[in-house]
Amino acid sequence: MMRPFGLSAAIAGAILALAPAGGTAQEGRGLSALEAASARYQAASAVCADFTQTLSVPLLGQESHGSGRLCQAQPNLFAMRFDDPAGDAVVMDGTYVWIYYKSADPKTVIRLPVADAPGGFDLHREFLENPAQKYEISFEGTETLGGRSTDRIRLVPRAPASYQAAVVWIDEGDHLLRRVKLEEENESVRTVTLSGVTLDPRIPDGWFTFTPPSGVQIISR
Repeated sequence: MMRPFGLSAAIAGAILALAPAGGTAQEGRGLSALEAASARYQAASAVCADFTQTLSVPLLGQESHGSGRLCQAQPNLFAMRFDDPAGDAVVMDGTYVWIYYKSADPKTVIRLPVADAPGGFDLHREFLENPAQKYEISFEGTETLGGRSTDRIRLVPRAPASYQAAVVWIDEGDHLLRRVKLEEENESVRTVTLSGVTLDPRIPDGWFTFTPPSGVQIISR
């Protein structure tokens, strides 16, 4: 089973050119990249991308893969719909988060208030909004993804979170997120790679609406 990833956020900064040498300079470069990405996403009303996802669970010796398309729109709409495994979805409609792992349990839907959504869904809000306040930031260097040069930045939450750390890859040229890796509490590692990222796209009607299939049990809180 390929369990869906999660949601997103916006900003904070430091100017690399003004940062002193050493570790602070590296943090400054990471923070500068996060700030540039945040400004890019904040200026857009919506964003869509194709994604591939890998979930590695060392405790079980398992690795699973999935793919599909995700879109999010300001202020709090998000949907991640899987083509593989078909039918899996996470949808945030502005009031609730609907989580449907059809590939694992076709008879159960989880419904949570937006405020209780697990971390990592809204990529923008989660990783780009006020990062200096929320994370210890480490610039890990540059890496080429899909022919694009990216800044690789490690984020360790300052407050308790649903994951131990995150690594984000930000395109040096257009400042778009290209990959996000979550290191989860149970030592699982979830990696989402984005392609065909489009700002202000035309989003299909109903994309941010979830209608539970007939006969499923809705578990809510």
